Amino acid sequence: MIILFIGDVFGAAGRDALFHGLYNIKKREGADICIANGENAASNGRGLSGRDARDIMESGVDVITMGNHVWSCREFEEFADRLPVVRPANIGRNRPGKGYVVTDVNGVKLGIANVEGRAFMDIVGDDVFGTADDLVAAMKAEGAAVTFFDFHAEATSEKKMFAMYLDGRATAVVGTHTHVQTADETVLPGGTAFITDAGMTGISRESVIGMAYKGVFEKFAMGRKASFEAVKAGTLEIRGVVIDADEKTGKARSIKRIAEIVEPPV
Repeated sequence: MIILFIGDVFGAAGRDALFHGLYNIKKREGADICIANGENAASNGRGLSGRDARDIMESGVDVITMGNHVWSCREFEEFADRLPVVRPANIGRNRPGKGYVVTDVNGVKLGIANVEGRAFMDIVGDDVFGTADDLVAAMKAEGAAVTFFDFHAEATSEKKMFAMYLDGRATAVVGTHTHVQTADETVLPGGTAFITDAGMTGISRESVIGMAYKGVFEKFAMGRKASFEAVKAGTLEIRGVVIDADEKTGKARSIKRIAEIVEPPV
């Protein structure tokens, strides 16, 4: 099974990048399923609206994962249980939405789960390790032969620790949230594919991880409260990973990064 995962889709630019570039990547890589993190997909870079979700899915994404901005768009709670969207399982257990889904991919069941880290995060959820144990058990109980985790976290050490904790029990643990693609993709000794961060999709070169320079500078250099604005013009890029999973053993054969510039038609 070939799993294509797209890193944090940021704002309207991220959705445009998917619209113009995802089809060719899926075709070239022979992807059986495409997952994308959409927690920054709203036009202001915070949350996911119903329109944003439809845009992402119409571009060819099968399942959307979330993160710390899961509740930023109030309407998310209205469609969270209806659409193929997975939110952090360890945040707001009694609120709408699901922490995992099990979907059929060419006759093989794939479990997709979302967990948020605790270190340096604005929303601190429940124990990530106990949550991971529960998710693995739940997905296996529903027949998942292959399991994928989007671990949305800030600290690189927490991401690696989480992957090592699940090594041999999950097919893949892919880090999101920091929007900078790392160069440490690997298959761990137990057969779990891992990367610290898949990167972001949208306008990266002309922004500070998606936001305009001015507001971010005001905050960091001057210590002032500043409004952040999503960058709308610049170089469109798609970043993520491709994972080759063994459907019989549930272990990963390989993981590789993708980082491509998207050229919209004139």
